[in-house]
Amino acid sequence: MKFGQVDDMDLVDFKLPIIGEETKTILSNLKTPNNLSFYFGAPGWSDQKFKGLIYPAKTPAKNFLLEYSKQFNSIEVNSTRYGTPKENVIQKWYETVNENFKFSMKVPQVITHRKDINDYTSKIKIDEFLTAIYNLGHKSGISFAVMAKYFDASKFEELTLFVNSWPNDIPLAIEFRNASWFTLDNIKKWQNLFHEKNIIPVITDTPGRRDVTHFNLVNNHLFVRYVGDFNHPSDLLRINLWTEKVKEFVSLGINNVWFYVHQPGENRERILSFYNTLIPNMNKILNINIPLLKNYSLS
Repeated sequence: MKFGQVDDMDLVDFKLPIIGEETKTILSNLKTPNNLSFYFGAPGWSDQKFKGLIYPAKTPAKNFLLEYSKQFNSIEVNSTRYGTPKENVIQKWYETVNENFKFSMKVPQVITHRKDINDYTSKIKIDEFLTAIYNLGHKSGISFAVMAKYFDASKFEELTLFVNSWPNDIPLAIEFRNASWFTLDNIKKWQNLFHEKNIIPVITDTPGRRDVTHFNLVNNHLFVRYVGDFNHPSDLLRINLWTEKVKEFVSLGINNVWFYVHQPGENRERILSFYNTLIPNMNKILNINIPLLKNYSLS
């Protein structure tokens, strides 16, 4: 994920925003069970650099997903931005992972990056994508749509039509990238729409765009896409900041946390160090017991 990356992370203020009163009011009216879930993972399982670190050294490519699912309980499937997988591929994914594993698939960009996201071609592609989601059954996580940078707040009517056409039984998260969505007036408009339609706002914590790190939640899901670099000391600070923020959100009624980490493309293996620092914090504040990732370089 290159969006929001910077050359000098020393210049970034990583302080997280406060949770606004509108969000607190919405969350106070939620009726959610007491059980807490923490879903976490990477943006893919096919990285060769995972071998000998996150996967056993001699793992063949055909077993990457299997080994991935032994370490993580979820995945952000970024590859679906290029198109919906065929039915036999979805079936193979389903059969490879354990019963509690979740796939969160990105909505194909042939939908999200169209001039008209509601045109006939878009609807055909959405139907194909939804079929894949249904085929994943209970192993489907949160589908997420990353809207094009040129999709600005003047497109609110198009956004409304898109949201209204999405089936209620398929959870959907939406990430905005155009800055116009984050003015006070426009936040109120889409937050009300998302609340009405139970759409999950994506929180993107990326160094170069602090406006997209927002806390305008509307339901009991916290969906975070985190861009960092564990080679830089800021990640340790940010882990502590997120620990405190998740703790606060749980106290307000959030009981599903989805946390997907992007490390630099040439150093994705740093995700192991990141999660083995974050997981003990999450275990403590959520009263869960997720094991640390196994480091195969120590075997």
